[in-house]
Amino acid sequence: MKAPDLAAFALRARLALARRGGLGLVAGALLALAAAGGVAVQQQQRVAQRAARDVALQASRRPASEPVVASDAPPLAAQRVREFHAALGDVRRTDDALKAIFAAGEQSRLVLDQAEYKLAYDKGGRFWTYAVQLPVSGSYAAIRAFSERVLLALPYASLDEIDFHRKDIAQPTLDARLRFTLHLEGPAEGAAR
Repeated sequence: MKAPDLAAFALRARLALARRGGLGLVAGALLALAAAGGVAVQQQQRVAQRAARDVALQASRRPASEPVVASDAPPLAAQRVREFHAALGDVRRTDDALKAIFAAGEQSRLVLDQAEYKLAYDKGGRFWTYAVQLPVSGSYAAIRAFSERVLLALPYASLDEIDFHRKDIAQPTLDARLRFTLHLEGPAEGAAR
């Protein structure tokens, strides 16, 4: 419907509903508001269509040999890669990171059994990963506090996996296996090519 048709329809509906009393007036007012909203949406669509035609027309008028000027701002992806690399830890200081992990375990009063470690180089991302898998025993609250302490102490660490086991439902102690990954910056000379 076009705007004049909608307005006429709304007026006729309002008059017809007004004859039916107060409820009819409320319904008519709502109908009139809906019609006005429809008119506004149609006008916005026309404005958007005109703007799209104008952009297309301007693009078609630009000579093919005219270069497209890139903005001076660095591309967002490149900026994010730089920020990622700036947040990485140092691969030459993994001993310090391990000490921080075991200190967090002591603070949380957890029993940290032997850990498994795996260092790998990500060629595409040009960074190192150091996977640390820890079997731990303790209460849920202690394991959670330990995880939080590690992540706060090592902002370049991620908690990738956590698996809980309880031998007996009445036992307050849980056995858990946690896998942290340290994301590290460092020379790629030692990486297998």
